[in-house]
Amino acid sequence: MTIASGFFAVFMLLSALLPLVRSDYWTFRALEYPRLQKWVLLLIALIVWSSVAVVGAWLYWSVNAALIATVLYLSYLIFPYLPIAPREMQAVAAADKGDTSQQLSLLIANVYQYNRHAQSLIDRIERLKPDLVFLLETDEWWREQLGQVRHRYPHHIEMPQENTYGLLFYSQLPLESPEVRRLIEPEIPSIKCWVKLKSGQKVQLFGLHPKPPAPSESIRTTEKDQELLLIAEEAADCDAPVIVAGDLNDVAWSYTTELFQKMSRLLDPRKGRGFFNTFPVKYPLMRFPLDHVFCSNHFRLVKLTRLGSIGSDHFPVFIQLHCAQRHKEAQPTPTPDEQDKHLAAEKKNNKV
Repeated sequence: MTIASGFFAVFMLLSALLPLVRSDYWTFRALEYPRLQKWVLLLIALIVWSSVAVVGAWLYWSVNAALIATVLYLSYLIFPYLPIAPREMQAVAAADKGDTSQQLSLLIANVYQYNRHAQSLIDRIERLKPDLVFLLETDEWWREQLGQVRHRYPHHIEMPQENTYGLLFYSQLPLESPEVRRLIEPEIPSIKCWVKLKSGQKVQLFGLHPKPPAPSESIRTTEKDQELLLIAEEAADCDAPVIVAGDLNDVAWSYTTELFQKMSRLLDPRKGRGFFNTFPVKYPLMRFPLDHVFCSNHFRLVKLTRLGSIGSDHFPVFIQLHCAQRHKEAQPTPTPDEQDKHLAAEKKNNKV
């Protein structure tokens, strides 16, 4: 029993510490995803090891110390997303909730290209009536199924593809300078446009869906990281309100997402509110947050919710925001230090 618990403890320690290796290979990066699950398993490993190992032996205290230190380290990484943590994006004041001219609502969903339950998604769109709808993994079949949605949203950007990286974007608000871009890889599109609120305020919006770190998709995350950092640079250079949304195929607490946040100076509305795990739908104990909305500090949060299943392997996310210049004063933004800037420059210069 002692040997088995020792192997389990060492295995869990390695799975928790390997992501500290700043490698682009998927074996290191994919291990960043299940941090909450590893935290639970490390606690179990600590309890089991403490119960069965020989007290007083140097190995007992060494493994105990390593397990405790690792649990504390993961707790530090997870804590910002707990409801007891400080909120990075403040809630909108009650007086502003009725000011729809400065508000914007967005529904994002990775529909799973081979999912054939389009009506589930359509029903949610009709019920929530979001200003913007951003759909990922959409092929021509999905574009056809969403014809009734398209007719209710006069402004749209459509790039259906058969490679699970198609995009559909629908807006009830006017769009200006809409673009479909292929920043790094020709088969991976993203969108960029200006959204004009009812008040006349313009919001710069970026929508994207880079490849995940997986052997069947990409054995390295170099291309994904470069795309995120290019958008971070554009977001940081923009003085207007900014939103970045999509399935980033990265968890909120990974070092690359943290680097993206610092370089873009955008806020995460989940911090201080919860994980809002969106993937995978079928395995509740293995879920983590892959679908994101980051915003500049021009925004305060009206509502954020994870919606029910639409037959996809991802849950949709609905967010409602209030935009005003005065919000900036109370919401400091993440800021990169020199080490962050050096790491970002190094990643952008990596050969693809």
